[in-house]
This record gives sequence, C-alpha cells and structure tokens, in this order.
Amino acid sequence: MQVAPCGSAYTKPFPLVDPPTSHSLFEKRGSLQRPPSCVSHSTAQTHRPQSIASKEYQDRGPPTMPEHLSSASSDNTPPSLRFVNSAQPEPRKKVAHKKSRGGCAPCKKRKVKCDEVFPCSNCLRRNETCAPPPKPASPEDGDQPPARRPLDTSGPVNLLHMELFHHFQHATIPTLCFADLWPSVVPLAFGDEYLMTAMLAVAARHLSILRPHETAYADAAMALLSRSCALFGAVLDRGDDKYDPLFFTAQLIHYLAWCDLDFFPDGGDAAAPGSPALDLSRDRLFLLSSGVRVFLSSARAHGSGSIFAQAWQNSQCGALELIVAEQGMDRDSIVEGFMERYDELGRGADCVAQDDEERVSFRAIVDLLSVVLALWKHRETNTRPAGRPDLERHILAFPLFCFGPFLDMVVANDSRALLVLYHFYTVSRLLLGAGAAWWASGRLETMSRSIKQELARRGLGTRVRGLVS
Repeated sequence: MQVAPCGSAYTKPFPLVDPPTSHSLFEKRGSLQRPPSCVSHSTAQTHRPQSIASKEYQDRGPPTMPEHLSSASSDNTPPSLRFVNSAQPEPRKKVAHKKSRGGCAPCKKRKVKCDEVFPCSNCLRRNETCAPPPKPASPEDGDQPPARRPLDTSGPVNLLHMELFHHFQHATIPTLCFADLWPSVVPLAFGDEYLMTAMLAVAARHLSILRPHETAYADAAMALLSRSCALFGAVLDRGDDKYDPLFFTAQLIHYLAWCDLDFFPDGGDAAAPGSPALDLSRDRLFLLSSGVRVFLSSARAHGSGSIFAQAWQNSQCGALELIVAEQGMDRDSIVEGFMERYDELGRGADCVAQDDEERVSFRAIVDLLSVVLALWKHRETNTRPAGRPDLERHILAFPLFCFGPFLDMVVANDSRALLVLYHFYTVSRLLLGAGAAWWASGRLETMSRSIKQELARRGLGTRVRGLVS
C-alpha cells in the first residue's frame, strides 16, 4: 500500500489499547528483629560499649530478676528464658538488607559501591560520565515479550481459522495493494500472533461481504480484530522493532476500518426517511486513521532490510500527481472552488470557528483531493489513464491525511468537511467503476448517498465551481 504522497506532515500517534498496569515484582521485606531482651542485664552491658554506658547504671549494680519471672508459674511450667554464658557473648546477628542494583554503569564496571545519586560522588570525583543502569526487564512491566506458548499437538483443529487462512492466501491477497508482497509476508504471521489474527480478520470480513447471509464470518471478523488490536497495542507499548509484522498489521487494520459501517443506524442507510442525522464522530475509519498514519510513516515502518522499505523504494510515489501534471490538468481552479465554498459555508451555524490553522489544513486536504477530481474531470481528454493499483492506493490512503484541524471538522460534522468527503467518495466510486474493490465498494456507495442526504437536510447543495455535483 502506498500510504501517502511524498512530503506529508505527521502528528503524534495515539495508543490502540491501554497499556497493562505494571506491578512491583517484589514486596519490601521487613528487617529481621532481635529477639525480646530476656537475657541478663550483665550480658547486655557486656555488649554495650563502655563509652556510652551511663554512670547511674554502673553504680546501681546488676539488677535482680523480677519476682514474677524468678518463680515457676502455678502449673509448674518453667519460665521461657534464655540463659547465656557471660564469658562467651552471644554473636550479633546480621541484619538482612537488600542488595543495591541501582548503581551507575561506571561503578558497576569498577565493582565499587555507588551512592545511587546521579551523578554519583564516585563519578564526580573521577570526572566520569555517570550513566544510570538500564531498567531491569520484568515480564509484569511489559518490558519483555511473553514467553511463547508451547504448541498443543493434541488439541482440536480450528477448521474456521484454517478456512480463513486458505481464503486469505488464495482469494484476498490478489485484491490488496502491493499484492506481490503479501506472499512473502504470510510466513511472518507464524511468529507473531497479532499479524496472524489480523490476516484472519481480513479474510473473515472479505467472506462476510461475498456471503452476506452467513453471519458467522462477520462475527469472526469482529472477534479476531479485537484480539489483533489488543496484541498489536501490547507490542507497540514494548517498542518492538519488528518492522514488517507491525507495518502489515497496521495496514490490515486500516482495511478493516474501511469496511466498518456499524456506526450507521438503521443498518447503514442514513438516507432512509426518518433516519437520525449523520454523525461522523462515530466513524472509526477517521478515528483510527490518525494513529495508523503516524505508525505507517514512522521510522519503524522503514527499517533497514524490511519488505516494505524495499517496496517503497521501488514504487512510484505520486504516480497520479505525475499524470495530472504531464497532461496539464488544472488543479488550482478546483482548489479555489472549494475555498470559495469554505468561506461561504463558514458563516453557517453548523460550522466550527475559523482560524488560519484550520484554513491551511482544509486547503491541504482539498489539494490532495484535487488529484482524483482532475482525473475524473479530464477523463475524456486524458491520453494516459491512471492504473487501477495507483487509484486504489490513493483512495485507500486518503483518510490517513484527514488529521489535525480537518479531523476536528469531520468529528464536529462541519458542513465544509462533509462537502469534501462527499466529493471524495463520489469521484472514487466513479473512477473505480462497477468493479470497485470489496473493501471500498460498500463505503463509497453508502457514504456518497448519506452525506448528500445530510447536506440536503441542512439546505445545502454539493456543487463546487468547476465540478459536476
């Protein structure tokens, strides 16, 4: 998947799942206490240094044993006393203490005691760099991956998972972007469960669209997606450097978000009479895209030797933009037409307050949209039609750039954002034609119709200067 045109800006990601709460592995131990002072005071005086013994104690002589201890009890049980030989003092017991493991690296290397203050006194005296030791790894803290479970050679075979895996290999892969890469990605799933469950979830969603009356596939897709996201989030929290499994899992989650129309009431038909207003704040495609986009564009997705990094270098970044430029298609007039509607609709009550940052963000997303709008507008004179793989990559990646102030407009159901999304969904459906990809066809048709209905409910049209609504 070509996730973005070159030179895009990015924002910080948000976690997919909440990281597990860490707990202390060890409890603080109490110090060992000496036994009750049942020994004679003469023995205690022997252990006490002479310099700190008071004169009053020396003058009064050794005390007598209390009467209630000197005689036997009423049942002739001898008192519980310990008698020691004053000539051989009782040896001191060592007080247990926890060995310090928080010393700095230089002190550990020199095998000297560190005061654990950074910089420590030893390093200051030696004029060395005081480096704290690395944080000890603890499975409960999530710093180490959990031990891989042993293979169960006697358990039952999950036939549904076998069916989904077979379908993913032979039927789903040819429909995905970068289809030639996926055969080399499949073996990675045997070492990372989050990637395997994401593959099975996508296959289940694909089958649920091909066989809509078999609800088991839709249920399996949701269950597998939930597990994949939980495992994926835990790995991200650990900072795993497995670039390819992480990247392709994020890509599969993005496909599943494209298929998700569960935020619609009435079974996904917002244009039905009496339906409530369209609420894009519940559309997980845009809510998840921000985090997926940041990860896909991060250095982790471009690690040295990764499958994706090699494909990215060999792919034609901005192939559609190149066609538009070579054919002399006018994108500027399209952008200016949207900016006119931005100013016009900005005075409406359903629009958020305008500011310079919002205007810049709106113009940037319209500039990206103008590529496919220009291709459709000049389709009859274009001597170099865009390839279907390039169109699908551009359409798939478009929601990843609905971030920042423009994403705020989408979540607020701003009419100007709805206008942009209407033209995106409509022109994408027209460019892909009747054979639109399975992951896109349902959303393109439903969202184009529903957004137009919502704008009409507000008394607004979809026309933009230079375009056919």
